[in-house]
Amino acid sequence: NVSVDEADVGRIKPGQAATFTVDAYPDRSFQAEITRVSYGSKTTDGVVTYDTVLAVDNSDLSLRPGMTATAVITVQKIENALLVPNAALRFAPEVGDAESGGKSSVMSKLMPRPPRQRSSAKNVVMKRGAADQTVWVLRDGRPQAVAVRTGATNGVMTEIVKGDITPGMELIVASVSAPR
Repeated sequence: NVSVDEADVGRIKPGQAATFTVDAYPDRSFQAEITRVSYGSKTTDGVVTYDTVLAVDNSDLSLRPGMTATAVITVQKIENALLVPNAALRFAPEVGDAESGGKSSVMSKLMPRPPRQRSSAKNVVMKRGAADQTVWVLRDGRPQAVAVRTGATNGVMTEIVKGDITPGMELIVASVSAPR
C-alpha cells in the first residue's frame, strides 16, 4: 500500500507500472503494478492522500508488513523528448542585465527593486500540460529571451514541445556578479 497525494491521484490508474525501494534494501528496486486506487481519502498533517495498492512478487519474502517504501509510478512515457532543467524555466535576468549586458547603474545598486512576483498559475499550468515559457541564452555576451512551449515535467526536467532551441544548446540557469 502506498499513499498518493491528492494532486497526483487523478493520473494514477490500475495497470500502471511502478517501482519502489524500501529502507531495508536501499540498492534494490522492486517492480510492481497498480491494482487499486482508493476513493476514500486520508488527511495527515493537512495532507490529503489516497491509498493505492501495488502488486509485487514477494516470493523471496524480503518485503515485510510495515516497511517504509518510496514508490515511483509511471504515468506517462515520452521518448526522444527535448528536455531542459526546470532552473532554466525559472531564470530571469536582473532588470538591467538583458539591456545592458549585466551593467547596472549606481542608483539601482543603492535602491534595488523588489523581486518580481511569479504567478503561481503559471507553475500549475506547467505541471498540467503545454504552457508558454521563456528560457534565456547568451548571444554576443548578452542574455536573450527565447520563447518556448513546455510539455510534461518530472519536477526536475521539462519537455520542450515548441521553440527555437536545439539539443545541446546552453541555457542560462543562474547568474553571479563578478567580484569588483
